[in-house]
Amino acid sequence: MSSVMDVLRFQKTNCKDCYKCIRRCAVKAIAVRDHHTEVIPEDCVLCGRCVLACPQHANQARWDIQPVRDLLNDPHKKVYAMVAPSFSFQYGPDEFGPLRRQLKVLGFDDAFESAEGACLVKRQYENLVKNRWNDVILTSCCPSMVLLVERYFPSLIPLLAPVLTPMQAEAKLLRRRFGKDAAIVYIGSCIAAKSECDETPGLTDYALTYDELNALFISNKLPVDLHGAMCSPEPRRRSRSFPLPGGVVGCMDQDSSYSYLHVDGLENCIAALKEVEGGRLHNCFIELRACTGSCAGGPKMSADARNRLEGRIRIAHTADTQEDFEPQPTLRLEKVFHSRYVENKTPSEKEIEAILRKLGKNSPADELNCGTCGYSTCREKAVAIYQGKADITMCLPYMKKRAESLSDKIIHHSPNGILTVDSSLRVQLANRAALEILNAPSEDAVVGRPIGDWMDDFEFITAFSSGEHTKFRKAYLAQYDKYVEQVFTCDPSNNMVICLMKDITQAEKTRQQLQKSKDEAVEITDQIIAKQMRIVHEIASLLGETAAETKVALTRLKNTVHMEEGELP
Repeated sequence: MSSVMDVLRFQKTNCKDCYKCIRRCAVKAIAVRDHHTEVIPEDCVLCGRCVLACPQHANQARWDIQPVRDLLNDPHKKVYAMVAPSFSFQYGPDEFGPLRRQLKVLGFDDAFESAEGACLVKRQYENLVKNRWNDVILTSCCPSMVLLVERYFPSLIPLLAPVLTPMQAEAKLLRRRFGKDAAIVYIGSCIAAKSECDETPGLTDYALTYDELNALFISNKLPVDLHGAMCSPEPRRRSRSFPLPGGVVGCMDQDSSYSYLHVDGLENCIAALKEVEGGRLHNCFIELRACTGSCAGGPKMSADARNRLEGRIRIAHTADTQEDFEPQPTLRLEKVFHSRYVENKTPSEKEIEAILRKLGKNSPADELNCGTCGYSTCREKAVAIYQGKADITMCLPYMKKRAESLSDKIIHHSPNGILTVDSSLRVQLANRAALEILNAPSEDAVVGRPIGDWMDDFEFITAFSSGEHTKFRKAYLAQYDKYVEQVFTCDPSNNMVICLMKDITQAEKTRQQLQKSKDEAVEITDQIIAKQMRIVHEIASLLGETAAETKVALTRLKNTVHMEEGELP
């Protein structure tokens, strides 16, 4: 059995926790694990909504381009394409001829409309009604709807029409024409067709979506828009209406004893199945299509084509006839369905309430049901948390309240004073440290008052007018006899100036006292040096006089001695 994860590929690094895929998933088959979303294979119905919804392309359908390209490049292999009748929504012309010619240029040996298989299927549906096969008959042509019934409404499996899908019916027809060795490639807007292809080996080899076919066209320099292509008149076929809402019941020969209903869109189909499950409907044939707009709104229809009203009109015109494809009476189209139901644990009311309390929802009034997490109600989210599909941190109000509480605690207990002042120069916030700096009795005494009542507002005005993001200064608040270091930050987006203040009074006074002591020590030192220099000068003066007198005396003595020596005989 094919796994959902064989079809859907998840890029964990791309996921940004926006929960958009959860909001779009009608069956909530997406879990949040390790702060990233991922598809729950046993719950997924392959509707493709998560692929469409993800803005980061974290969820993607498997691409089968390379194996198909290998088939087309194999000269010994016959390869045939079968194209869903929604092709005109995607490529433009009413007739199949232009697309068929381009597919043959691409390398296909030939191309066929799966509308032929749709014709076979709708005839089987007509026989079921004619033979009163069941009181209520549910169509089985949409693989996502079949998965929905098998996974979530197993009691309704007996009501599913036991008939192959149009893709499978056409593949069976082509196998009969070209043999089991031929390769068959389906092309359409459906992601679930890939899983259906995997689960029925021997019918369709590969299923390509329109974006994959476009990539093949572009790589081979072929146009992706066939508007204006040369067309030859082709006969109208009723079964070409299959891609339209109500297209199945619209092309059937209806029995007047039955009511024919059509429902498209996954939420609408779920509601319809619940009503069927309630047993209130009888003699009904119900067409169920997972995509809003039926196959014309498929997940791999290009965005502009998905909403193209003129395309719907064109399909209706090409199918507006009593003619259809030739019957194939000997082709067997029976199909058997099996339950894929996986029971999830259901929490008790007490367990739900315990989870809600963890989310800060202590009463019904606290249950905002904002849907930001992707779940419709807080209780639905609580059940998902219990089942391991969701995490408490997905609740935006809870995380906001938690962040605000943490922020308030940080601000309140910060050792630095914090003031926020608006453009009218009124205080909006003052924490405990700021109140202590300003000698304010309470926050109420400060908040709402002009900042000028408490300190000089010049720096606040300057910050607003200059738009400077950060400015640092030291200031002396004379009225409080306190020294502070201040950082002013302008926040233009919130029209606020934030002032951070650090009380440095003790350090500043200690520094001033130390400076005073230093100054006094310097002054004393200068005095001592001056006094010493004076003494040195006095000593030097005395020594100079003594030295001069000594010199004179010694000179006289020397002269006297010389005179005496000269008089000797």
